[in-house]
Amino acid sequence: MDTQVKRYFRTHFHLAAPLSPGRFESALARRIGSPARRRPILEAWKAYLGAEGGNLEAVRSFYQVLLSHPKERLEALVYAMHLPFMELYLRVLPQTLPAEGRVLEVGAFTGALVTLLQEARPELEWHALEGVAEAVRLGRARTGEVVQWHEGWFPEQQNLPTMDAVLLLSCLPEGYLGDLPSTLEEEAYLAHFDLLRRLQGLAGLLKPGGLLVYSHGPFLGKNPQAVMGALEQMGFGDVRLIGEGEYALLTAQMPPDLVLPVPAPQVRPTDAASVTVESNPLPDTEEIWALLEQGAYAQVLERIPSSAGGELAYLRGRALWALSRFAEADEALAQAHHPEAETLRVLCWAELEEYPKALPRLEELSSRGGRYKFALGKVYLGLGRLSDALRQFYESGLPEAEVYLKSTLERIEERVLRLFREGDWSESSRRVEFVEDLSPELLTRGLLRVGLQSALQQGLWGRAARYAQRLYVLGESHGALGLALSGLKVRSPEALDGVPLADLKEVEPYLTDAVARAEDATALLALGLLRHREGRYAEAVRYLERAAQASRGEPAGLAYHLLALSKRFLGYPIQEILGDHKRAHAHRAYPVRQLFELAQEAFEAGEPVLAKEFLGRVREAGLQPFGEIEPVLKLVETLEGPWEAFRMLAQSLKQTPEPPLEHLELAYRLSRSFSQSQEAGAVRGQYLAALYNAGQALGAEGLLLAELARNPEALEVLYDLAEHYERTGAYQKATEIWRKALDIAYYWEKDLALSREILRNLLFLNPTNPELQLYLEELKATSRALATLEGTPDTLVGATAESLMREALPRFHGEYLMVVGGHTQLRSRLTPILKNQGLELDWFDSDSHAAGREVLRRIQSRLERAHGLMIISSYVGHDLSEPVRLEAENLGVPVYITPGRARGITGFLRAVAEFAPQIFKRALRG
Repeated sequence: MDTQVKRYFRTHFHLAAPLSPGRFESALARRIGSPARRRPILEAWKAYLGAEGGNLEAVRSFYQVLLSHPKERLEALVYAMHLPFMELYLRVLPQTLPAEGRVLEVGAFTGALVTLLQEARPELEWHALEGVAEAVRLGRARTGEVVQWHEGWFPEQQNLPTMDAVLLLSCLPEGYLGDLPSTLEEEAYLAHFDLLRRLQGLAGLLKPGGLLVYSHGPFLGKNPQAVMGALEQMGFGDVRLIGEGEYALLTAQMPPDLVLPVPAPQVRPTDAASVTVESNPLPDTEEIWALLEQGAYAQVLERIPSSAGGELAYLRGRALWALSRFAEADEALAQAHHPEAETLRVLCWAELEEYPKALPRLEELSSRGGRYKFALGKVYLGLGRLSDALRQFYESGLPEAEVYLKSTLERIEERVLRLFREGDWSESSRRVEFVEDLSPELLTRGLLRVGLQSALQQGLWGRAARYAQRLYVLGESHGALGLALSGLKVRSPEALDGVPLADLKEVEPYLTDAVARAEDATALLALGLLRHREGRYAEAVRYLERAAQASRGEPAGLAYHLLALSKRFLGYPIQEILGDHKRAHAHRAYPVRQLFELAQEAFEAGEPVLAKEFLGRVREAGLQPFGEIEPVLKLVETLEGPWEAFRMLAQSLKQTPEPPLEHLELAYRLSRSFSQSQEAGAVRGQYLAALYNAGQALGAEGLLLAELARNPEALEVLYDLAEHYERTGAYQKATEIWRKALDIAYYWEKDLALSREILRNLLFLNPTNPELQLYLEELKATSRALATLEGTPDTLVGATAESLMREALPRFHGEYLMVVGGHTQLRSRLTPILKNQGLELDWFDSDSHAAGREVLRRIQSRLERAHGLMIISSYVGHDLSEPVRLEAENLGVPVYITPGRARGITGFLRAVAEFAPQIFKRALRG
């Protein structure tokens, strides 16, 4: 079939593979799960298969009941059974049909085949004949005006125009099926299907010389040679057979007048044949049949030679079959060339475990029931199709099938249990329900238990109650517990905590029965919960202690939790109560807040070790779940030390976009014990930025002065304090702080590069100061001496104050840079210098611009034409810098965030030099 046809059946009927008639019931079960809804369809199906003598009412009833389920699309099952033959028709017919004229498809059903043929040959005038009124209405709606529909049955149709071609495809055997073998002899075929009489209906319908196309379809009793002989006897011309084997169709040309042939007389054997028989004596078949009926199989094998053919070979094969010599039986039956011999060979294949070879034929023969269903069950079992095997064994009704039935049930139980453990509750429940649909008596205790648990997990309370009742009658504790859980509508034991007291009281008898029968852990837990809610705490403790020991996972955690609460009401020692809470937390994690409360309680009770264990989970979770963090930090500081409290708070500040000022102040206070650590420096910088954003410049200055008093040689503090004075316009104080930093860097740290950077800051503040010239000469002398000593180039040779201020600053050519952050003094001093270097600047400093929507809109509107965006990290809060950065990245504008806080003017100029290559690239691309 071509791609278009495949797409048609997949789209309209969801057909991906053909369906054997023997698997009709299993396919129906997948589409309609309810046995009550399937029953009428199965009855109509059996009547359809058993119809004889032209019982068209059985055919009509079957198709009507299928079309009465449009939601399940049961008509697709009909097309699935005919799908391989439809592929043949669609491959052969378009080029076989006449060039023009009318074409009639007999038995068109809902019009899938005629629709595809019309699409292949749209120039022809298409007609469809169908006897089911519902199918005619559905087909007419689907095909529209391109196909003319007629309601009626062949050959009793009336008022039809003369056709140029008539298609009798898979329709004439319907109503004549009955109990058929795979093939029929010619006379039996013509008599069974009443073919000669029915083909007379072509008179007046098919014009002389018109094309007749016939196919037997997927039905049994096939004999294409018999049809060819009948057509030739009736006067049809150019009779041809297209295809071979199962998939074949016949074409013929309509004669001017049909001839009804007279049956030929039987030919008697000639004398020569009699002489031949006498000269080659073989045992009489009636005698052999008598021996077979007596069970004298050894005598049968002695009387019939292995080279015999025909009926004798069939009888020899039957004897070998009865003796379980299946390989020899297969060889003997192959020489018989008899329909029943071929059928018996299929049973041999099943016994020889040639399952793929035997499967198609056995599915066709399974409608005969008995040993054929039994053999098909063996094949399914060998192929691992356990559900299909179970159905065949059960429906066979043979005593020898009982052993296979029990074995199949055991394997199904193992598979269902594995699916349940893997969490596939829907599939495990479906397989248990399949066994129940076959017969409730087939359900074993194991299947009932797994079915009960799967139904509870899916919330199928009615099904769970049904399985639980069966188990309860069998004396299983699972039955009593299942009745209780299905009555409470609880999926698992851990959900018992949310059940109202009144509902628990209703199912108390079942819970008590489950405990009395098997000390069930879930029943003990439910009874303990019931007694706890009733206020009968002593009884609750007895039940819950046993439930906690017998349970695993979350149910054990719930049992220990309720046990701790009951013991608290009874006044047990606090250490024992906290121990139960600890065990409950091990099985079912407590919320972080509750763990903190337990840690406080343990600390107050003089159990610091237990308090630390509860507090460990709190430390892992951090401070996010808490609104008030001071009590948490205080307890952590007491039990674990100030460093752990500071670490928790610092981690929380990293995860908070805009931490409150009081949290930063608390973090800064805790960091004083670790002022030299990297974390403390980061917290101090974050606290400073928050103070500036809050407008507390004096607070920031006091903090820096306090830090400087604690550690006068801290260069980072000196940098921050100098920048603070520059920000506030106190240039004299800024100069003093920068000089102190220069002395420490030059005389203490002996860092020439750092001294050179600080000197540049001083020169920007006051380039004509003679003392700075002296510093410059001293740095030049030191650089010259180091160059001589180490043999390296002198980096300060010929340096002046002017060259030092502008060194390493690239030359720009009108590139456009946007700067966000910094303070007004930094912007006012650097803007002229950078513009002299050829750089266009648009600077939004933190002093003159708040982080409002208008500022954001203004920045984002100019970003598209910018060649770079620089963010000074120390003065820009998250609310401004983050949206601007994201917008710049979306537009493809390079972004540079200064590392740490920009160390005055020098730090900013160094950042511009590092960022310059990206600015140039953007300018060249844009």
